[in-house]
Amino acid sequence: MQYAPFFLISFALTLLFTPLVRIIAVKWGLVSHPRADRWHKKPTAILGGVGIYLSSFIAALFVTNISSGFTNKNVLGLFLGATFLFIVGLIDDKRRLPPYVKLFAQIIAGGIAVFSGIILKLPIDNIFAIPLTLLWVIGITNAFNLLDNIDGLTAGIAAICSLMLFVSSLVFFNNPLCVFALILSGAALGFLPYNFPPARIFMGDSGSMFLGYSLAVISISGTSRHLSNFLITMIIPVLILSVPIFDTLFVMIGRKLQGRGIFIGGKDHTSHRLVTLGLSPRKTVLLLYLLSFAFGLIAVSYFNLNFFMISVIAFLSFVVLLFFGLFLFEVSFSDNQQKDKHRLNSGESTVINNIFMHKRRAVEVLLDLIFICIAYYSAYFLRFEGSLLSSNLSLISYSLVWIIIIKMSVFFIFGLYRGVWKYIGISDFLTIFKVVSIGSIVSILFLTFTVRFKDYSRAVFFIDWLILLFLVAGSRFMFRIIGEFFSRIQNGGRRVLVFGAGDTGEMVIREIKRNKALHYNPIGFIDDDPRKTGTKIHSIPVLGGSGKIRKLIQKYNIEEVLIAVPSVNAGNLVEIISICNDCGISYRKIKGILDRDDEFNVAKE
Repeated sequence: MQYAPFFLISFALTLLFTPLVRIIAVKWGLVSHPRADRWHKKPTAILGGVGIYLSSFIAALFVTNISSGFTNKNVLGLFLGATFLFIVGLIDDKRRLPPYVKLFAQIIAGGIAVFSGIILKLPIDNIFAIPLTLLWVIGITNAFNLLDNIDGLTAGIAAICSLMLFVSSLVFFNNPLCVFALILSGAALGFLPYNFPPARIFMGDSGSMFLGYSLAVISISGTSRHLSNFLITMIIPVLILSVPIFDTLFVMIGRKLQGRGIFIGGKDHTSHRLVTLGLSPRKTVLLLYLLSFAFGLIAVSYFNLNFFMISVIAFLSFVVLLFFGLFLFEVSFSDNQQKDKHRLNSGESTVINNIFMHKRRAVEVLLDLIFICIAYYSAYFLRFEGSLLSSNLSLISYSLVWIIIIKMSVFFIFGLYRGVWKYIGISDFLTIFKVVSIGSIVSILFLTFTVRFKDYSRAVFFIDWLILLFLVAGSRFMFRIIGEFFSRIQNGGRRVLVFGAGDTGEMVIREIKRNKALHYNPIGFIDDDPRKTGTKIHSIPVLGGSGKIRKLIQKYNIEEVLIAVPSVNAGNLVEIISICNDCGISYRKIKGILDRDDEFNVAKE
């Protein structure tokens, strides 16, 4: 509670300063006008960073005056570098500096941090620590600068990251700058009410670079030269800052694959892709808040959980992020293929798609290699309750290489790498089950014939099989899971009823959820089988029989009816069409794969 006043001071000051700054910005004409590479649709004030900086600086004055144990040199380095980038950001907000000028300024700011003694403490010589420190500061500063691409995102993520850095500093190590993270959290949170969608003011580069640089410096000021502490204190900042780091890498890799300049602006950030998938800007921002908070909790949980287990959890979390990025890239690339006929005809899209597929296969193989190792180590860890004796370690060291070779060979031979993630189903799961099981059986047989399975635990290999099955199947189904998640929370779409809760109706719902270009929002099924009423297919309810169509159209503001019964008789079809015409909505008959065009010719009259 002794730190709470600093948070409240910066929070209250930002709430007070921001509307005043907005009035000045509008009066002076310092506004951001809509552009092709920007997301906003109307002119918006851009001096929000001034309020964030002033409130942070004033709150920091209270800290340096009444707190003890702070190295003045460190504090001076933090605020000199942050102030320098704040000024550069102000100039950029007004004149739009070239990217190389901002990069040069960030290098200077990083040098200020190094000169003030804020440096990444490695278990080896400082010769390597200095360039790594500069790269970290420049990378995180740019990450927050790039993250400022949709209303409310950077301010909210900065507030969460700052708070998590403060908590982790209290829990793990005595970071002399941790209280300044709390001050930044209050300042960012105080700015958020004016910046949350729809934004009334932007923080601009002055705010984003100030926040990014400050968080980069604070996150490494508590690192230790001891190897074990170094691993923990470096994993924690990466986890806490995972959302801006992910967005930066996602944009850089995507633009590189498409042959575009990395520093050229565009609507290809994570937030933009999520909105393209159908989420509203508010849902997009809240989803990324939740993601940042979840990774922050994982970082803080290092204090309570075993290092090995929390490292596995952290790695699996990064795997989820990896598949999330692959999903966003593939979905958005598919949309671009449908929209850009020239690229389709020129064959450019085919080249990019082939590159993407080969890269994805390489990632898949690499992940399986790591999954095999994680499963085997975790099996020993769980079987012996975290106590790995030297005898167990010797068994692992002898068998692990053979197990990797055997299981990877089985994976290749039995075609595990031929599937398409987007269309994975029960048959693919059975293939995964078969391949993982065969790999485990062959591994056991190999150890039985070579060393008679001496000293090896049968329980270890059962646990190993179970964990590996979960990891391999989970990684393959991740695409499907992410797609289903977005289909549930997507925003808008043409409201439709599906007539027919059978196989064709189920196929229609799957296609609607898979193909976002259809822009359909299925509300429910209509089916004359009373046993189906009240049930759900892919979370879409069966609302009743055909006698309720007119009532349901009016109740749910239905815009179109999809007739998904291949065997529907002519009388029922005429009745449905008549109801649609009376209600002024469209209809469409979905044909089965074996239906002929001449089987159903019903005149609208």
